[in-house]
Amino acid sequence: MSPKLPSHLFPYLILLTLASIYLFSSLISLHTPSSSTSQSLSISNCNFFKGKWVFDPNHTPFYDDTCPFHRNAWNCIRNQRENLSLINSWKWVPRGCHLPWIDPFRFLGVMRNNNVGFVGDSLNENFLVSFLCILRVADEGAQKWKKKGAWRGAYFPKFNVTVAYHRAVLLSKYQWKPK
Repeated sequence: MSPKLPSHLFPYLILLTLASIYLFSSLISLHTPSSSTSQSLSISNCNFFKGKWVFDPNHTPFYDDTCPFHRNAWNCIRNQRENLSLINSWKWVPRGCHLPWIDPFRFLGVMRNNNVGFVGDSLNENFLVSFLCILRVADEGAQKWKKKGAWRGAYFPKFNVTVAYHRAVLLSKYQWKPK
């Protein structure tokens, strides 16, 4: 039996993933002509790992139940999960900065004619599916990208962007210690 990752590390993995996406988006904004100095200066004051979950009843998903990237059993919107509005009403607010919503049009526009790769386990896969659904808002023609029959990501034809995913079950170093 393979060793399991301690459950107390999952919130840190989620925050690390969100922080990576935010930093990537921030770096993109630093290299686009429309970015402002105040926006770029606010990054240095951010602490993505210290903050709090804030209840915001106006906080809603960016996408609807038609997103094709969710596995049917995992599509809480399509399956009408009972407490979904309560779950979606929470957002992470890092200390020292404002964490804006990602702009799918801007992200895909900056990434035009490029490929983006993600490597992760099932936790990252859940994040990636939500990310792809958000990006699909900017390109309704987005398609699942498959290789040898296995789901591997998405292609956004309007922007010629491929977002690829490689599932790696064990991302941490471990050592087998038989009993």
